[in-house]
Amino acid sequence: MSQGTEQVEDSSTPTDSVLDQIEDWYHVPVLAVLLGFMLWVRLQSYDNFVRNGEVFFSGNDAWYHLRQVQYTVSHWPATMPFDPWTYYPFGTSVGQFGTLYDQIVATVALIVGLGDPSQKTVALTLLVAPAVFGTLVAVPTYLIGKRLSGRLGGLFGVLVLALIPGVFLNRGLVGFSDHNIVEPFFQAFAVLAMMVAVSVAERERPVFELLADRDFAAVRRPLGYGILAGIATALYLWVWPPGVLLIGIFGVFFLLKLTADYVRGVSPDHLAFVASVSMSVTGLLLFVPFGTATFSATKFSLLQPLMAFAIAIGSGFMAWLAREWDDRDLATTGYPVAIFGILLVGVLVVYVALPNLFNLIQNNLVRFVGFNAGAAQRTIGEAKPFLNGSQSLTAAVVPQYGLMFFTAIVGALVMVWRALSADEHEGEKFLVLVWSAFIVAAAFTQVRFNYYLAVPVAVLNAYLLGWVLGFVGIGDSASETIRNVEAYQVLAVVFVVMLVVPALVVPVQVSGTQTYTAQTVGNNTGPGSVTQWEGSLQWMQENTPQEGNLGGAGNSMNYYGTYTQDDGDFDYPDGSYGVMSWWDYGHWITVNGERIPNANPFQEGATTAANYLLAQNESQANAVIDSLGDKNEETRYVMVDWKMVETKGRQGNVKFFAPTVFNENVSQSTFMDYILVGGQGNYVVQHKQAYYETQMVRLYKYGGSSVEPKPIVLDWDVGTGTQNGQQITYKQNPQGPNETVVRTFDTMKEAREFVAKDGSSQIGGIGPYPSERIPALQHYRVVKESKSQSTSVYSHYQVLSQRLQLLQQGGASGQDFLRTSPAWVKTFERVPGATVQGTGPADTTITASVKMNSPDGGTFTYTQQAKTDDDGTFTMTLPYSTTGYEKWGTEKGYTNVSVRAVGPYEFSTPKTFGDDGITFKNATAQVTEGQVIGENTNPVTVSVDQQQTLPVGGANNSTGNSSSGPANAGNSTSGNTTAGNGTVGANDSTNSSSLPSPAAPSTRAGLVGTFAAAMVVARRD
Repeated sequence: MSQGTEQVEDSSTPTDSVLDQIEDWYHVPVLAVLLGFMLWVRLQSYDNFVRNGEVFFSGNDAWYHLRQVQYTVSHWPATMPFDPWTYYPFGTSVGQFGTLYDQIVATVALIVGLGDPSQKTVALTLLVAPAVFGTLVAVPTYLIGKRLSGRLGGLFGVLVLALIPGVFLNRGLVGFSDHNIVEPFFQAFAVLAMMVAVSVAERERPVFELLADRDFAAVRRPLGYGILAGIATALYLWVWPPGVLLIGIFGVFFLLKLTADYVRGVSPDHLAFVASVSMSVTGLLLFVPFGTATFSATKFSLLQPLMAFAIAIGSGFMAWLAREWDDRDLATTGYPVAIFGILLVGVLVVYVALPNLFNLIQNNLVRFVGFNAGAAQRTIGEAKPFLNGSQSLTAAVVPQYGLMFFTAIVGALVMVWRALSADEHEGEKFLVLVWSAFIVAAAFTQVRFNYYLAVPVAVLNAYLLGWVLGFVGIGDSASETIRNVEAYQVLAVVFVVMLVVPALVVPVQVSGTQTYTAQTVGNNTGPGSVTQWEGSLQWMQENTPQEGNLGGAGNSMNYYGTYTQDDGDFDYPDGSYGVMSWWDYGHWITVNGERIPNANPFQEGATTAANYLLAQNESQANAVIDSLGDKNEETRYVMVDWKMVETKGRQGNVKFFAPTVFNENVSQSTFMDYILVGGQGNYVVQHKQAYYETQMVRLYKYGGSSVEPKPIVLDWDVGTGTQNGQQITYKQNPQGPNETVVRTFDTMKEAREFVAKDGSSQIGGIGPYPSERIPALQHYRVVKESKSQSTSVYSHYQVLSQRLQLLQQGGASGQDFLRTSPAWVKTFERVPGATVQGTGPADTTITASVKMNSPDGGTFTYTQQAKTDDDGTFTMTLPYSTTGYEKWGTEKGYTNVSVRAVGPYEFSTPKTFGDDGITFKNATAQVTEGQVIGENTNPVTVSVDQQQTLPVGGANNSTGNSSSGPANAGNSTSGNTTAGNGTVGANDSTNSSSLPSPAAPSTRAGLVGTFAAAMVVARRD
């Protein structure tokens, strides 16, 4: 009998050995497969970012990281101390850039490039960095999950992380080379290190006396792990200075845990030891990148190390007070009262003695974990609250996490339940709970912080799986599980794993929101709008004077030079200049255009940009930029894209809304209202006169030309309804047969009379048609239009189609609906302008008009009007030249103008109608480039005395074809302007009265084709 038994035991040895090997190593290949899958998902769209040998990035901040990495490659290991190539005319020092992240990428690029990497090598290294870091986040996730629930739990946590398709994945995709995805990588390691340090301290129970006695052997492990936790925390803050919140999280953990331990009869000395060691190390290391001796949450300042030291000292104080409490035999329950009372007194002291510090901490707490966001913050897509508007929790969460967010909550509740019922008071689990609670608050306050929340969601699910497996009797031993597995255990595992399938593996629709798998998301990303800007930015780099050489000043600035800030304001050399645009585009201008923007995505200069772009007249706009710096620090160029002037569309896709938030004197309602047309919430935007008078609209839509109103009227009825229990009124399409929201009239007089009587209508307000005349800009000219067109965006194409259809339904021809090219981006130059001194009939309006041609956008006509005095004299300042372009280019410190005149200016008087036909006077004159840019101060002289008589019906054949459209659509003071006339009506390239059918996305380029055909006809004529 014993012999048989021995034979059975011998025969089972190889199987047991294999199972033992599987048990010891199964997690390694599984983890490798998961990491490989994560990296593959994140690199799928690589080819979308490398085009014709050029590397692109998505978003804005990635481009500025490219600048920082290139600098560090050139000055390794130093980072840029100050950058005058943004936020003109001040420059900036931004602590969130030029950090450890940029140093790591620069170091890798140097290694890959064998010490001398090309710019493309550096760019490619940065391109793939987020995919690599996004994959490596799985490592601390696994290790945390393993500590909470074993290797199976850790692997399950990584599986969840690998399948999450939301913000966490998006920030870790190839091309999204911001520091975002690096933050959770380093934060998770910091939390892991602190978990280990806390666990070791609870086991080995170190006390401060051992350090005093220099008994380092007794505290070797707690001291060592405490130092590692301090280093890990400092490294995280070296990557992202605003991560000081993590120090606060640790502070809250130690405050609550030390207090709870004392109440339970456990000495707080042990954890206080780790807290003091780790936070002291963190505080000391944060002086290495120290940048400013002030308090700032976004830069390396006094705030970060002092908070760390405060927690270190505070923890030691709590341990000392506990001993004093015991020595005096005071009631245990009084200890937490004393601790929180002292804390409250400390807060009051800071409030009174250091109000700026108190406000800084308070404002940033609200901003990070306050579950709300201010109006300015909401203009930043990534900083909006997670639950935006009326969106339900399920509709917000499921596309991000599937069901894993809700199961993570279950995991957290189980962890709390076990702590309360089973007396499991492990500090590391409590740390995970505190950390997770703060990260949830951060994620719901700003949607971007969901890239942090993914890790707590994953590790809490890891813990939940471990608990479920333990509950059904499945341990971490593979051999034991295989030998003794039961059916109900298999079913339990299958049930838990099946929770992953909805939304994460199989797309579903939740509250009208479609979910996508990680694979789908990873395969559908690209660089975005920067590719549409690239041509204009490349043109700017090559066809405008180098910074410091405007006007031939000869002070060219070193693009990768090392600069220091002087007395809080950089002293720019003569010949430097700024480029005005909305702050979203600042980094593109810096990196791709190598020019200095007035505003940037740090929101520096945002208010200035808003005030300029929304300015209601040219003088006001100029005053904004003239007040920024010294006389020699001028803003020379303005870049405006279609999104900046578009009002219909989702915020983020269109941007007119954003400047209204930063300009405290206006709101959206200053510029627009909404009229419901048809069902299902369809609406048309009613543009008010203030909209048309904004600087950016006058530039983009009209090229700075004057504009006359047309007898087109928006008409509406007032409806009533209820919203949130409140009765409201709203504008809607006129009710009744054959009623349309657009009406047309034969003359302006008839249109004005209708509006005066109707009470619920407005002249113009749709498309390019203002309510009142808009004068011409005298100091701005368009110098470049992008080849890319706004109509390539299907949603924008549909908006334009709707407006044109409403106009045509109301009887308007829509021939000048697009008065200038719908280029994606247009670049303008501010110039002194050429002075015109002329004579003509007394007390008469003189119209100057010139046809301009853009190689990429067709032709348009610029017009300006002036009134002659009693003696018949008049003056004008004209921004467009007609000749002499080749004499003034970048070699002379000026612009190689792309948009050029077809012929000379025509100056004409109003037309009069008589028996002989149409009579007017005109003259032509050339304006040189030197006169426009101020190098030639001689005025242009012109005498408008050439009598012209055209037979009736021949008005459209007048000299130069530039006076007929714009000559006098609005010069008749009686207002009897016909519906067919328009100030900028001679824009041959875009006078189209029809758009291609928007039935399918394949027709996106149809409108572009129509414009191209119009250009051909215009040039042929």
